[in-house]
Amino acid sequence: LYIFNCFYVIGSLCLTMIGTCFMWITPLMVTLVRPDSPVLMTSTQRSWLASFIEVGMFVSTIPVGILADRFGRKKLLLSTGPLILLAWALIIFTRSLVVLYLVRFLQGVAMGVGFVVAPMYIAETSEPRIRGTLSGQFQTLYFAGTLIAYCTGPYLSYNTYAFTLASLPILFLITFCSMPESPYYLLMVNRTESARKSLNWLRGGSNVEKEFNSIRYSVEEDMKQKGGWKDLIATRNDRKSLFIVLLVCLIKFMNGMTALTIYASQTLAEATHDIPYNVMTVILGVVLVVTSFISAFLSDIIGRRPLLISSTAGCTVFCTFIAIYQYIDQFTDICLARYSWIYILSMISFCVMANIGIGPLVQTLQAEYFPSRTRSIGGAFAQTISSFAAFLNVKLYENVSEEIGTYFNYIIFAFVSLVGTIALSIILKETAGKSLGQIQKELKVEQ
Repeated sequence: LYIFNCFYVIGSLCLTMIGTCFMWITPLMVTLVRPDSPVLMTSTQRSWLASFIEVGMFVSTIPVGILADRFGRKKLLLSTGPLILLAWALIIFTRSLVVLYLVRFLQGVAMGVGFVVAPMYIAETSEPRIRGTLSGQFQTLYFAGTLIAYCTGPYLSYNTYAFTLASLPILFLITFCSMPESPYYLLMVNRTESARKSLNWLRGGSNVEKEFNSIRYSVEEDMKQKGGWKDLIATRNDRKSLFIVLLVCLIKFMNGMTALTIYASQTLAEATHDIPYNVMTVILGVVLVVTSFISAFLSDIIGRRPLLISSTAGCTVFCTFIAIYQYIDQFTDICLARYSWIYILSMISFCVMANIGIGPLVQTLQAEYFPSRTRSIGGAFAQTISSFAAFLNVKLYENVSEEIGTYFNYIIFAFVSLVGTIALSIILKETAGKSLGQIQKELKVEQ
């Protein structure tokens, strides 16, 4: 049975594509401002290029949330394949900075689709007992794309690099076409028999009548009131759910993880002397994938709440270490060359702590806290806020580094993580191992 669940996560290869879309620029960050760059640019233009993908995501997420309820989860996810293929074709056949901005915008639109729809699809097609594990693989698949970019970018020519990454959307279209539509969505549009067949396929032909009736009852209860934007704040329960999801999203995208991964090669080039920065970037990518994979299993064993609180607390500690190191290195005469391992260890530890909780669990909570009638628009709104936060995080990182110092970025990140630790300790409830319908019932009882 678990094989069937794993298969559709693998079918959600769009997450790996999205990872490459976001991170393909990272291995090129150092070379893009050199005279031999394939597309010459300044450091300011580079920061805009790095962050412009979030503009595409920002403008796409709300329309995507609406379209997901109209056309279905599967069709929206499939649309990312041709969109990303077009982006790689533009990279291969042009050498223009303006076109690269367009490429990043298109890739951002694809990210908007993936980040809004994939969590819905995974949550609505998985069994409650392993939903956290499967939703957690969202992050693993995303960082697998990051690792592919880290491993290939420094060693391939510009065109070969783009051709290599363009193979992923083709593979995605092949694997995902055979996947069924979400039974939740099919019930929402009154396609009862199709929903039963979909659930039967997902469960490997086992007896699904009890689960099917539970899903149908949950959808009927949620759909008694047509979901709209006002429903996100219609009741105390709705407002609390929205607040928790937005809080977790803001912590994730403002705690520095996004900026660190996209500026990894540049940051490591400044800090590491004994080991080539390209090698260290690959090591960082491996750490991201491994910790994301492990944390996906921990969320259903340990629970969402302990992982999230431990994660943000750990991020606070290691961001503080990084800030102290950066300040001493940049603003004192103390030579830290012999102690660069402390900086590297702190950076890796920060990635580990971010990836055991706040990283992979955002999508899980997003799918769990919103009821069926607002899951699409709620997820879209959350991702709109997330993309704006990520844009600020990536765009301002280089500006703050140049104007004040890199250390100040990590002071901000430590503060965000500290506030997140305190807030989550107060308001977050455990949802591990519960069906989506059960979670909504318990949230209503709390009113």
